[in-house]
Amino acid sequence: MTAGLLILIPAPQAAAQVTVFDPANHVENALQTARQLQSLTNEAQMLINQARDLAASPYSHLLETSQTLKDIAALAGEVRGLAADLGQLERQFEELYPTAVDGLDPRQALERAGARNANARATAQDLAATAAELERLSQGRGGRLSGALSASQSASGQTAAIQSSTQVLAVLAEDLGAMRAVLLAQSRLMAQDAAQTAAERAGAAAARRQYYGRAPSDIPPPAFDPFANAR
Repeated sequence: MTAGLLILIPAPQAAAQVTVFDPANHVENALQTARQLQSLTNEAQMLINQARDLAASPYSHLLETSQTLKDIAALAGEVRGLAADLGQLERQFEELYPTAVDGLDPRQALERAGARNANARATAQDLAATAAELERLSQGRGGRLSGALSASQSASGQTAAIQSSTQVLAVLAEDLGAMRAVLLAQSRLMAQDAAQTAAERAGAAAARRQYYGRAPSDIPPPAFDPFANAR
């Protein structure tokens, strides 16, 4: 009977579970979260700095500079007068400025002198035309240089600063190309003038040798009496 009563008596209910708050653990979790946020912030700032360093310069004149350099280089293929090509120059010197002029026919010598004068005029005209064309190509170069310098000063990243500096060097390359073209044209004109002077001197020396090198001959008397009507 006692055992039966024990079975019929309900067991006491279990005590309700109580949540325990641990301040130390909470603080540790908060600090860990703060450290993670700081790390993410640092990584984001690093990416921003990298993007700024890799940002391209907003200003560019390389297209205009490339075209100008091509136009300057094309001037070398449009020369007139004294040739700029080595093979053509050698043929031109053999025809217009020969070293051997002994026995040269006067008519042929006159034709060569006329050809030399025409060649000298064409060479001088080519120099003047080259200078005028280079002056035309230089228009806008000051604006390109100012734009590159301004972009270099306001560059916020390393890439933009390098690109701006490169554009400044590109403008300087235009100036150097123009100076080279002018110097080449001037050199051709000076060489032509020196060759023409040497050819004319050689021709004059050959003419003197032909004149003074003739064998003396007696002048025959006239076929009429020059004193018939003399008073």
